This record gives sequence, structure tokens and C-alpha cells, in this order.
Amino acid sequence: MVKTKKQQNPVFKPQDRYYINGQGWWFFTIEMISGPFSSKPDCVDACRHYIQKREGVL
Repeated sequence: MVKTKKQQNPVFKPQDRYYINGQGWWFFTIEMISGPFSSKPDCVDACRHYIQKREGVL
């Protein structure tokens, strides 16, 4: 499992929010972890969609 160090910065930084394990790609936010996704692009899209929905953009 690869995790990056989370920075103390409120700006959305995709590279800080993903990791992969034997099941697939996962994303994490302050509220939730979701996955597994079969590829990193699918995971990135799902994370962006979740954040936009949470922020009221969608």
C-alpha cells in the first residue's frame, strides 16, 4: 500500500488522496474512503465527483 504524506493545505491535491492495494485503487477524503476502483483514472474521477457533490458544485 502506498500512501503519500498529507499536507496541511485546504486546496484539493489529487496526488495526496489515492492509494492502491491488492483490491484496487482507493481514494480518501476527510469524511470517507471509497473503492476499490480498477484504475487510477476511475478513482480520480470518482473522487472529484464526490468532492464536487459535497461542495455543492453538482
